[in-house]
Amino acid sequence: MNDAGERAARIRFLREAAQMMLAAGADADDIARELLRRTESPISAIKAISDSTGLGLADAKSVVHRNLAPETREAAENLWADLLDARDPGET
Repeated sequence: MNDAGERAARIRFLREAAQMMLAAGADADDIARELLRRTESPISAIKAISDSTGLGLADAKSVVHRNLAPETREAAENLWADLLDARDPGET
C-alpha cells in the first residue's frame, strides 16, 4: 500500500471509531482525545472528526488543537503562525 492508501485507511479507521463514539453520546472533545491516543497525526484526527461529526475542517481543527498535549499544541500554533506570516501579501 502506498502512502496515500495508508493515510486513507488510517482516516477511515479513525472516522469509524469517531462515529461509534458519537453514537454512544461522546462529544467532539471526547472524540478528539481518543483519536489523538490512536494516531500520531493530528491532521488525520481533524479529518476524521470533520467527516464523522459534520463539523467543518476549521472547527474540527480547533477541537483537535485544544486537545493536543500542551507542547504539541504550542508547536502546531507556532508552525501555523509562521505559515501565515510567510504567505504572499497578495494571498487571502
